[in-house]
Amino acid sequence: MIRVVEIIEKTSYKLVCKFNNGMIKMLDVLPIIENHKRLNGVQKLLNDSVFNTVRVGEFGEIVWDKIVKTTQNGEELYWDYDISPEFAFENSTFVEPSFTIAS
Repeated sequence: MIRVVEIIEKTSYKLVCKFNNGMIKMLDVLPIIENHKRLNGVQKLLNDSVFNTVRVGEFGEIVWDKIVKTTQNGEELYWDYDISPEFAFENSTFVEPSFTIAS
């Protein structure tokens, strides 16, 4: 089972991740954000300070805490927004060990 073990670098909408198989890959998150903009709160990830709060979750997923806002019985609830490690691996590009992200 593939897992993200470390987020090595983050810039606007891009994450360089190390996976448990030793591969280092770059994921462009902007298309994912655009595809999920119907979820109330995901657009907050367009803010660098919010985007940079990313972390690796318990199951090797990429997580932003309390991003998606929903309402249930009149009460506002906030849910984590995550990207599965399998999706991140399959939709990212291999990065050479001596990489630099161009902003």
